[in-house]
Amino acid sequence: MAAKKVIHAIDRYAAAVVEGAVPAGKYHRLACVRHQRDRAREGTKAFPYTLDLARADRFLTFGQELKHYKGEWAGQQIRWQPYQKFRLGSLFGWIDLRTGMRRFRHAYFELPRKQGKSLEDAVVGVYTTFFDGEPGAEGYCAATKKDQARIVFGDCKQLVLRSGLRDRITVLQSNLTRESTASKLEPLGADEDSLDGLNPHFVSLDEIHKYKTRAMIDVLETATGARRQPILYKITTAGDDLQSACGHEHSYACQILEGTLVDESYLAFIAHADLDDDWTLDATARKANPNYGISVQPADLRAKVLKAQGMPAAAAAYRQKHLNTWINASAPWLSIDGWAKGQSTGWTRADVAGARCVVGIDLAAKLDLTAMVALFPPPGGVGRWRVLRWVWTPEETILERAHRDRAPYPHWKAGGYLQTTPGTRVDHQVIRAALVELRSFATIAAVGFDPWHADQLIVQLTGTDGFGAAQVVEVPQTYAGMSSGCLALEAAVLAGEVDAQGDPLMTWAVGNAVVQRDGKDNIYPVKKRSRGRIDPLMALAMAFSLAIRPAPPVPTYDVYLL
Repeated sequence: MAAKKVIHAIDRYAAAVVEGAVPAGKYHRLACVRHQRDRAREGTKAFPYTLDLARADRFLTFGQELKHYKGEWAGQQIRWQPYQKFRLGSLFGWIDLRTGMRRFRHAYFELPRKQGKSLEDAVVGVYTTFFDGEPGAEGYCAATKKDQARIVFGDCKQLVLRSGLRDRITVLQSNLTRESTASKLEPLGADEDSLDGLNPHFVSLDEIHKYKTRAMIDVLETATGARRQPILYKITTAGDDLQSACGHEHSYACQILEGTLVDESYLAFIAHADLDDDWTLDATARKANPNYGISVQPADLRAKVLKAQGMPAAAAAYRQKHLNTWINASAPWLSIDGWAKGQSTGWTRADVAGARCVVGIDLAAKLDLTAMVALFPPPGGVGRWRVLRWVWTPEETILERAHRDRAPYPHWKAGGYLQTTPGTRVDHQVIRAALVELRSFATIAAVGFDPWHADQLIVQLTGTDGFGAAQVVEVPQTYAGMSSGCLALEAAVLAGEVDAQGDPLMTWAVGNAVVQRDGKDNIYPVKKRSRGRIDPLMALAMAFSLAIRPAPPVPTYDVYLL
């Protein structure tokens, strides 16, 4: 009789979430979808990683040999819950086959209150610093202030004192040390006199929704460069400002889970209620809280809901802290699934040779991208809209922009999706050159601009460059200028009828976009509210605005650009 196949707890949990046996919000489910996708392709040339279950079990077993040190379970051995085995087993189990080192260097875990975050943090910190095989490991419990960092460090200290590790780890007031490995674990606050000279193997960044800037995160992230397999362990509850350091981290994690960005070194997990869930229901609380009924008491949540139903401020606090919902956050505008459905690689510029198109151009402010999109309507009005795009950024600041925008600009440049121009600003003459290129094989019906800062370029296009005045069209970035085109784009994306040939930069911009609505349900994308740069998407929306207008006659070009 064949032996029954044993499914590991990591895989079992992912399957239960994906199949709907465990209630979960969108990004919780996508973390499990990502895991299953990775398991299906592990060890391939395109994906040189594998899940080493023995390494995962080594950490999980270590944790379960330790004891709780506070609350109702004080003195009892830790027993990991399924969602903890999934996340922590993944963190320590996934291996890069090329190096034998850990795949994940960053862990971003966003959970509601009372999910056991502090205990996890302490176990991960003690294990990684003292039992990870890293000589001279430095571990830091970091926070915005030294006093706050001591709270996190205190959890690590109590774990050592009460779990039988004191014979191997020396415990001091603000320091844990293991002499045999020359390793140390200490609290670290952003208010330290200097953060220079650090060489961390492990960093805990607790409750990063309280961080006002990324300064400390960036310093510690940069300092791990000399380590073979460091871990930056970021754990938090939802915040209220998507433009904050934590907001940017949250958006980056969401885009990885959605597949609009790829970062194989980043493990993301977000437990939450969805924006359209009824926040008053027990089912919503269960969905958002993986430890519901264990460390999270249903009666306590019901009492908070009852109070919050008559107090708007209390309702916002409940949704943020206990449902892990970002207050003031908006859902991404366009359907990521619809966008992915529309992408293909089955056509080239030769397929649109001689075809009529409209062009949208989003001119950069100092810190933005500059983008131009040529939109080709479906032949005969049936099928997909085809998109060609040009995106530029200044060469001199590309690395700085990549870090600030959390975007792989150098990688996109190498792949031909992003072009650079000399200096620190994009010279608008590159747009004129791109129009020459486009006009060499296609018929340009109209070129659309937001008139802001476009005066000189419009003069050149309608003068020297031979475009008729009717072909150069103002498309103000307002409700009046953009709403109709945005609604047409929205419908086309939802139907899977927009094809940008799988361009990852455009996909990223699509995933970033958030719209503003007025009382009549008019919409337009807003850069300041979006999750990241949306300039290529703005150019596409402007092109759709032109595409649904009556087309002007196309002039004969007697004068050519440049």
